[in-house]
Amino acid sequence: MKREHVDVDNLLLWEANPRVEAADSQMDELDKIYNFSNPSSQNTSKRQLMKLIESIAVNGYQNDVEPILTVRKGQKYVVQDANRRLSSIKLLRNPDRYRELLDEKDYRRVKSLSEEYPTNIPSQLDVVVFEDDEEATLKDILSRKHNGPLDGVGTLPWSTEAKGRFFAQKKTLADRLEAPFEEQFGQSLTSYLGGSNAITSTRRVFGFSDVKKYLNIEDEDHVKSEELDRVKEFADEIKGYCQEHEMLLSRMRKDDVRQNIIIPLQEKKNSTTVTPLLAVKRTMQELLNNVATNRDRHLGARYNNQSWLDINNSDFVDVNFLLIGLAANGKLDGEGYQRWAKAYLLAPSIRVIYELSLLSIVKADIGIVLPQSNVSKEHKKNVNSVHELFKTDPRFLQFLSEGRIVFDTFSEGQSVIMHRDFGASVDDANLASHKSAKDYNIETVINLFDDAVLFAVLCQQYSLFKKSDRGN
Repeated sequence: MKREHVDVDNLLLWEANPRVEAADSQMDELDKIYNFSNPSSQNTSKRQLMKLIESIAVNGYQNDVEPILTVRKGQKYVVQDANRRLSSIKLLRNPDRYRELLDEKDYRRVKSLSEEYPTNIPSQLDVVVFEDDEEATLKDILSRKHNGPLDGVGTLPWSTEAKGRFFAQKKTLADRLEAPFEEQFGQSLTSYLGGSNAITSTRRVFGFSDVKKYLNIEDEDHVKSEELDRVKEFADEIKGYCQEHEMLLSRMRKDDVRQNIIIPLQEKKNSTTVTPLLAVKRTMQELLNNVATNRDRHLGARYNNQSWLDINNSDFVDVNFLLIGLAANGKLDGEGYQRWAKAYLLAPSIRVIYELSLLSIVKADIGIVLPQSNVSKEHKKNVNSVHELFKTDPRFLQFLSEGRIVFDTFSEGQSVIMHRDFGASVDDANLASHKSAKDYNIETVINLFDDAVLFAVLCQQYSLFKKSDRGN
């Protein structure tokens, strides 16, 4: 056997994979892995593969930790171990190719992950290649991996006590809850929230200050039974919310958790009445969370997130109202011609988003003077002028990245803001408004909405930044 560096396109799924029934093609094998790799239920099989897909997309594929075992087949390589991992990578690399195999909501999730984390999806992998005369060695390895403990020869699972000792070495609240949660409820906290692929997301969510304050655990090393009941109730709400809104746990942000999980739980316990203002905020949150990151299904959805909008700021009330209306009514569904008809109808509002954003940032009184005093003319000059402010102040990028606003890292924010051409987008938006959008394809209109919404969000965040101590 030897290691080789192989293109993913040259790796074949094992059509005689014993995990599922024999397949008659590569497409059929991936279909079986998606639907039937877990014998307990089809839904469990789908859910577990989606969790693996999410983990690879978000965290990258750790090729060196567990090698892929293959046998040579002409110029290709048939994977003998890691068929679920290879299926996940193939789906992330080309979700449209496998759209007919996936449930619609799973397709949207894979598509979104593929677009959001392109650099984490490998095009080549290191594999171990077994030659024909090494078949016995390969079978022995596979037997030890997949045939249980084998009285000590195979892999022995950790006991609850072993898990407790391991996680006790960590410092996060989620890690300290793992063993006591399993002892009380028969399943570790991470497993309950999505399995090993949810470790990072669980740690992050349970690390939020609002979550710690709500759970109010007196001694994290000696968690009481009633405190674990509170943890379980909180975990149930998190799971239910994510399922209802088709949202990944990794996408839950601090404001999402506070507004949609903690406050409702507190209200339930205190029997408080929801105020009209809070009801409006919740409605806005729900509308915007529903569209999540379905870029190809909802106009402007990539950046139209309520947690990034300053909805209490009177300076931006007009543009926020427009963005909320877009969230409520911008879904593209139905047949292709129906989707295009709706995009065509809404396209003139792209220009209005830019115009209202410019009016709002001037109204915010943070010292911005536009090159053209009349914002309804020479949009490009005004937009480029404001864009230049975003690009030339690294403190603003730091402000965004530290708050996980729009971008998760400083480098991501820098890359997007520096290379975005809002000026060109606003020119196209003017044509769509004053003449016609019929000459644009639907992808162009979708991209124009994304640019306009991003510009609006950045204007609001820049206003907040300049009014903060850090912006002075």
